[in-house]
Amino acid sequence: MAYGNGSTANDGSKYKTEGLEQFLIWVREDIAGEIDAVDNYQYHIDSIDIPEIKEILAHIRDEEKEHIAELTHLLQRFDAVQNQKFEEDHFEKEASSKAASGGFTVGNV
Repeated sequence: MAYGNGSTANDGSKYKTEGLEQFLIWVREDIAGEIDAVDNYQYHIDSIDIPEIKEILAHIRDEEKEHIAELTHLLQRFDAVQNQKFEEDHFEKEASSKAASGGFTVGNV
């Protein structure tokens, strides 16, 4: 990942950025944190056999997924390059060929 000009800022952080670019860095970091939270909650859900706890953790996990969606919309709105990438359909050809073959597979087949 490359942010800013790569020099060290006065506060000791690796990147010297400000304004919108700093905001976009924070949003990307927040998305990564939310994804980690979703994965952790799912692991806990899969690891416990108490239905009430599973239900509560699933609710919290789903709230984290909502945060991912909200942050992703922010990123799309304020990062022009990212917005362009969201608008491109990178899987259109692959999806149509998979649909013709009856579905898709995950992993090495």
